[in-house]
Amino acid sequence: MKIHNSLRLKLATLCSLLLLLLAFTPKADDPIDKLVTSLQQYFYNHPQEKVYLHTDKPYYLVGDTVWFKAYVTIGYKHQLSALSGALYVDLLSEGDSVAKELKLPVTSGMAVGSFVLDNEVMREGNYRIRAYTQWMRNAGPEYFYDRTFTIGNSIINNVFSKIDYIYTKNGSQTKVKAVLRYTDEKGIAYAGKNVSYQLKDGYKIITASGAKTNAQGEITINLPNSKPGELSGSYILTKLSVNASETVAKTFPIKTASLQTDVQFFPEGGNLVNGVKSKVAFKATGTNGLGVAVSGTVIDNQNKEIAQLGLKHLGMGYFYFTPEAGQTYSAKVTYPDGSINTIKLPDAVNEGYTLSVYATPKNDSVLVRINAAPGSLKQGGMLSLIGQSGGKVYFSANVPVSKGMTAIYLPVDEVPSGILQFTLFTSNGDPLNERIVFIQNKDNINLKINSPKQVYNRREKVDLGIDAKDGAGRPVGGNFSVSVVSETAVPSDEASENTIFSQLLLSSDIKGYIEKPNYYFYNPNAETRANLDILMLTQGYRRFAWKNILTGNVAAPVYKAEKLVNAVTGRVTTMNHKPVPGAKVILINNKLRFVQDTVTDNDGRFSFSNLLITNGIDFTIQGTTPKGGKRVITEVDRVTKTPLTPNNNLGDVNADIPTLIKTSVENNIKQDQELAKYGFETRAHQLREVQIRAARAKYGAGNINESQADEVFRPDSRMPCTTLMECLNEMYKSRIRFDQVNSDDCGPLWVPFFNRTPYVVMIDRMLIQPCEYQSLLLGSPLDIDKVYTSHESPAISAKLLGGLNFQRSGGGSQNVAPAVIAIFTKSGYFRKTSDPSIVYYAPKGYDYTREFYSPKYDWETGSKVADLRSTIYWNPRVLTGPTGQIKVSYFNSDQTGTYRVTIEGINADGALARQVYRYKVE
Repeated sequence: MKIHNSLRLKLATLCSLLLLLLAFTPKADDPIDKLVTSLQQYFYNHPQEKVYLHTDKPYYLVGDTVWFKAYVTIGYKHQLSALSGALYVDLLSEGDSVAKELKLPVTSGMAVGSFVLDNEVMREGNYRIRAYTQWMRNAGPEYFYDRTFTIGNSIINNVFSKIDYIYTKNGSQTKVKAVLRYTDEKGIAYAGKNVSYQLKDGYKIITASGAKTNAQGEITINLPNSKPGELSGSYILTKLSVNASETVAKTFPIKTASLQTDVQFFPEGGNLVNGVKSKVAFKATGTNGLGVAVSGTVIDNQNKEIAQLGLKHLGMGYFYFTPEAGQTYSAKVTYPDGSINTIKLPDAVNEGYTLSVYATPKNDSVLVRINAAPGSLKQGGMLSLIGQSGGKVYFSANVPVSKGMTAIYLPVDEVPSGILQFTLFTSNGDPLNERIVFIQNKDNINLKINSPKQVYNRREKVDLGIDAKDGAGRPVGGNFSVSVVSETAVPSDEASENTIFSQLLLSSDIKGYIEKPNYYFYNPNAETRANLDILMLTQGYRRFAWKNILTGNVAAPVYKAEKLVNAVTGRVTTMNHKPVPGAKVILINNKLRFVQDTVTDNDGRFSFSNLLITNGIDFTIQGTTPKGGKRVITEVDRVTKTPLTPNNNLGDVNADIPTLIKTSVENNIKQDQELAKYGFETRAHQLREVQIRAARAKYGAGNINESQADEVFRPDSRMPCTTLMECLNEMYKSRIRFDQVNSDDCGPLWVPFFNRTPYVVMIDRMLIQPCEYQSLLLGSPLDIDKVYTSHESPAISAKLLGGLNFQRSGGGSQNVAPAVIAIFTKSGYFRKTSDPSIVYYAPKGYDYTREFYSPKYDWETGSKVADLRSTIYWNPRVLTGPTGQIKVSYFNSDQTGTYRVTIEGINADGALARQVYRYKVE
């Protein structure tokens, strides 16, 4: 008997509504109540914060400034968070070490900051911006904002480089060679040059050697045999000797996630069931972390073709087939090079269910289908279905399964845009199947950007009108950030960008790397929605596991939400570590010189609250007994450092930086030529002046950048060492040897030696004697920012020492340059007191926010020097009021071509906004 489609829809909808009504009728023994209650309790105790950073540009050059605005949201509506008052933003280098770090105040769920990519610290490479709150650490680093981007060569550096890979077969093994190429800005090879290199994984040196470039400016390095993905995240650090006086360091990422294309298969809902037609998605990922266009067929164990792999998008696709009992299935996959590999598909089960979800033509509802194996139907019973998004349950129903297929139409027009998770449970509440879908509703803010004209002159004033409305056309008040860049100077692929939509609605909730995340949002249509659904099939939901929630196997939060104003807390104990109630505690602000006091409670704990701590502020804290006795131990509560994690965004790592930044570098060269033409300091000259000014410092030390040092060490929380001396021993076993010597002034001392000569030790630009640096050597390496060493180059040692004179053991004062260890601490060097009642405390304080400078060309006597800035305008504080409208004004630079305006933002209800607008400058 046939049923008309419209009647089928009406009947199914009526049944769905009836099921939903029954589901929301309380029953004492209803298992679905427990499921919903457990989920609500979990999200009540573990509210989910997310972070997105809107940056002014997609990539940068050394010497640029990264301008950004942070949006911190919470809950299923993505409303601006009032939970956390502090945001941590780290700039991580290619070796996954912290190059710079900021702590920013969060007000009304937003923060503003910037990183200066100064030449002294930064060098060309692939970097990451990682942002998180202390509360987000409870969920783990995989939930942080983590974006990989490129920092290109400074114009002061005339060496350009790229890396390629050669794969060869040796029997069953695949051999990988890395080919490194060096050229100048004109593409002329650096031939016959000496190159030293280290293959490193974080702080570990896997191998080290040297080579001479061939006529093409290339060297070849054999990468060690490893398991698939084992070298992912490692890098090659090289030093090219350009001439007798110049050595240039370059870093190359290892982009080999696996030694061959990885193909995985994902049955919809999680299971293949014999006798039930199923949709199976697949994903093919290449050695560089990106999707691969594969083809192939599905065969059974008699080599009979069952289905063809239907490739759709970025290495992803799907096929349908019905597995049969007694059969096994494999996929014969053909790779782009013509090679073929056979991969076994997941085994099918004889009893069980499949869960399928389909979008309807109007996208206002979804069709959920539960298919049952004949054996499961014989058992009968009731299943439970829950649909949730961000912890809010939108659908919950008990579903009687009495036939092979049960269909339910569910409206989704009231579900906020984002990931909707459907889970099917047994009558006992055990999860059976899971399917996630992406809902794209018209609940975002519609932005319109308009200007009086589409073509402007150079340096002409631009008035941009911004109009914000909701889906019903009503004005919206919101908070936005505006970036204007020259696309001529900074061309980019909009589909590859990370945006406020792709981050908060997609990347933050599903597993794994997402290639071209903005493809699914910047021009949504039927094709992008279909491809987004394939992505849902191949990358699972990661926010929680139902089994853990139902069993109560959920860890309690370890990290408290940090408020805008801070507290310094700790305890006072006896020498036997027993609490001292009523102990007197004094807090001294060493910078501002103000003093506070308090007394401890019955557990010996103290607290100084309502402290707004900015960067550079440190404290001295002393505890005494109630009668003033000093035989106590004062301890301060310290937040542990956030561990460093490998880069999971391998697909965004750029192995050919010169090609990406070619236009930007040419633009900077033009700007330098203009500055020189009118007698102004060029950018290259300004960067060199940084080094010259450092050389004039009283104590020297630090007037080189890390690419010039013989060795650079940045402490890593993953290292097994517990003291700085242990770390230096681990890193430089063949170059630094610590011997214990006796001193008449301070007894036994640890002194570093190079061969038979002791190193000169400098701490924060000061010469330090062995008696004074013992506490630092035996202290935590996490107090150290970086360590420069020089033991091979007298010229580098001389730069570190700043021209200071030293006397050799044979007598006589000479201007010599011994081996040097230059240590730079995070909070400034201090001598640790031996009095346990006194503790020095230097917490990470809030960093100051810089303002973007936008020149005004209102007057006729403006500068004649060409203004070739690539970021024309940046404003992170644009507010639309009740009318939903505002105007921003700025002046164009002398760049001609296309200018791109990007506006992103949010309102109080959590509605998101992004709009891109372009105009011409002639």
